Amino acid sequence: MANSVFCFLSQSLLALCCLTTAQAAPLERIAFPYQNAADLRGFLNVLAAFRAACLAQPVTRDLPAKLVPEGYQVVTRAVHWWGKENRSGPSLPDAAILSKTGREDSDLAGGYPIIDFMLPTAENPNSSCSVQWKRRWVQDYPDGPGQLVLDMAASLPARVSFYLKATLISKPDDAFVVIDRYSDVTSWQTECNKTKRCRFDVIASFDKEGIDITIASRGEVGK
Repeated sequence: MANSVFCFLSQSLLALCCLTTAQAAPLERIAFPYQNAADLRGFLNVLAAFRAACLAQPVTRDLPAKLVPEGYQVVTRAVHWWGKENRSGPSLPDAAILSKTGREDSDLAGGYPIIDFMLPTAENPNSSCSVQWKRRWVQDYPDGPGQLVLDMAASLPARVSFYLKATLISKPDDAFVVIDRYSDVTSWQTECNKTKRCRFDVIASFDKEGIDITIASRGEVGK
């Protein structure tokens, strides 16, 4: 009897230890699984970054440093915009930017995704998270995008729905017309923070110059 009790307690303690270890496991850095090209590969990188940064867990003040991708850096919004802290200028909301180059203009020129965290504070506990990506076709397709403009625009809702397991909550377009420039703003809902539902918006445009996409979290449903 004593041996049985000892075995049971040992197994229980082992299970508790494993559970505690799993819960305390450190977050992994954001990784871009594909080449950052002006096509589906780059868009899937953006979706992966948005899922890891904005949906997997709530935004906390220490989250950006834990998630910063390899080769990226964490900078403030002032440094990202102006290259330095503008202490004499207008105050900016507390934010952390995950940036490839450290500056907004060079990130956009290089076609690198920008991950933006609006951090919670004691005065304002609300937070937000977004991923922006702008890339020119010529960076990857010097002879022009061909049918990529049409493909990226027409398949965007299906890809967002599939890869983020999201449901469209804004009114869909009645028809799709072949034109030179496509731009749209759509609203979505999906699982977030393990057990919650979150809203997010996709702001996208495609034209002969390139791709411009921002995916922005709008917080938990019901808040």
